[in-house]
Amino acid sequence: MQPVRELVAVHAWPQDQWLAVQALRSAQAMAVIRIATPATENRQIARSMVRCALREILAVLLGQPAASIVLTSPPGGAIYADSSVCQLSLSISHSPGVSIAAICQGAATIGIDVMQIEAITLGNPEWMRLAGDYLGPRVAAKLQNAPPATFPSVFAQAWTEFEAALKCLGLGLTEWSPELSRRLASCRVLALDLPADYCGSVAIAAHVLPPPTTDSKRDVPYGPLGRLSVRPN
Repeated sequence: MQPVRELVAVHAWPQDQWLAVQALRSAQAMAVIRIATPATENRQIARSMVRCALREILAVLLGQPAASIVLTSPPGGAIYADSSVCQLSLSISHSPGVSIAAICQGAATIGIDVMQIEAITLGNPEWMRLAGDYLGPRVAAKLQNAPPATFPSVFAQAWTEFEAALKCLGLGLTEWSPELSRRLASCRVLALDLPADYCGSVAIAAHVLPPPTTDSKRDVPYGPLGRLSVRPN
């Protein structure tokens, strides 16, 4: 993954609906929206809310009724919209209290991830184990040397960069390897402008490579400390 160098605007839904539509119609052809959701790990309501928001924004973009927008989430796969008008790439992520969604027009694929910083508890060795297993030796070393006060935000940003890039390339959660690192480097990864208690990233790739062969110890659909990976949504 390329270093994060800039913040991507995140439009609050529904207040900033038209800003999101304008972003999609601009040269960047991408928009990220944020929906306030119940502060719970139960995502049923959050999923319904974010899909409603996506249908509404796509209805304006495509010039058709929201009820006609079909969003599909195949088991283990990313959400997508059937459209004969233009190519679309969608990605969704949830964290207690907030859901975010990214929409991209054109041939590029997109992935997004959000994490609540307070979920990273200090002194829990499991976070460093996860960093070593999934984020690679460079990030693990950075976390090892991070001051305790900044460790949660540094971990959350690194993890969301990782998951966003995996989603962008259509990959499941897989342990770090040099080959995986090379593949993730094909993504442009940007930090999201979110409230201070959240970290998030969006990843964009113009081309998707075939799935890699890997000798990783695990290839599992779970995120840190067993939380279900947000990739399928």
